[in-house]
Amino acid sequence: MRRPSFKVHEYKHSKSHRFYINLRAFGKGRKFFKTRSEADAEAMRQKTLMERHGRDAIGLPQRELSDFIAAKRKLEEYGKTIGDAVEYFVDHLERIRRCKITVAELANEVVEIKRKDGRSAKYITDLDQKLRRFCQDFGVRPIATVAVGEIDKWLRDLNYLPKSRAQYRANIGVLFSHAERLGMIDRNPVLRTGKPKLVDAPPEIFSVDELRDLLESASSVAPEVLPMLATGAFAGLREAEIQRLDWGEVDLSRGHIEVKAAKAKSARRRIIPIQPNLAVWLQPYSGMTGRVVPAGARRKLARVREAAKLTRWANNGLRHSFASYRLAAIHDAPRVSVELGHTSPQMLYSTFRELVLPTEAERYWTILPTEETANVVAFSASV
Repeated sequence: MRRPSFKVHEYKHSKSHRFYINLRAFGKGRKFFKTRSEADAEAMRQKTLMERHGRDAIGLPQRELSDFIAAKRKLEEYGKTIGDAVEYFVDHLERIRRCKITVAELANEVVEIKRKDGRSAKYITDLDQKLRRFCQDFGVRPIATVAVGEIDKWLRDLNYLPKSRAQYRANIGVLFSHAERLGMIDRNPVLRTGKPKLVDAPPEIFSVDELRDLLESASSVAPEVLPMLATGAFAGLREAEIQRLDWGEVDLSRGHIEVKAAKAKSARRRIIPIQPNLAVWLQPYSGMTGRVVPAGARRKLARVREAAKLTRWANNGLRHSFASYRLAAIHDAPRVSVELGHTSPQMLYSTFRELVLPTEAERYWTILPTEETANVVAFSASV
């Protein structure tokens, strides 16, 4: 085999480009020049490339060669090679090529999976709403192409308060977490986005006087809703758990309320002791069947709130009140945490500790029906 050379040849078939270098031995074809001096200079450059970088460098334009050398040096700063970079990028492109599923398609799949997993209707609605908003801007994109920076900017551009943006971040994280489990992406990009700073505000609770006014107003205006209010305030059930609660799960004779696993947020069964004052409030309703929450509860509760002249309605106020006053009364965070259905007492202790005074806690757990209230409730429950 003849050794490849960089000899300059004359070309007689062109009046403008009369010289060329034959690079066919290197798989590059021929390069033409107007003058011999240009051809000689290029021949010398190609010979130098051959000596320094081998056959693969032959025929590379000066710009590509410069880019190659710059990239090589930049990768060396991280202990990586051109080969490492190519392998990483090709893997990324192959992942995109193999995974054609779009953000919108995967979002629909995730919502359906969560529905089949038995998540609450409220959770499903919230997840679906937030993913639909995300799909307005990224729906047609393959899931593997959405980068950290894009998600981070999208979240920051939402015209919402930090708490709402944090909720969007959490729900979008569910989508990309699912993609990660299926091997569509290497890492969940949402985990590397910035977290909105949330103000550590104390939980909203009812004062003793507000709760007493609320229960007494319920007894006179709409006694049917009194059990749901008393159960929230003195047993700490979540609103959704009260909505699903049946009278058969309120055992006054044995002194406890059963929250079945299928009705609990944590999907774990728990038994909540009925406190003495709660037993008094519920006694007139002993023997009732069906749901604890009556039909038309929302409308009836609005009338009760109006009668009680409450200037505010604490968010999750009944459950938060139970946690605050119960912890202040018995000083046993693990026990209260179990009653609330928490997995750990840490959040309870850090959030509700010293929120109310012991004297107020003593008043709270002695909120009882007045004689007049008891008569009205007993009469209404028997009708």
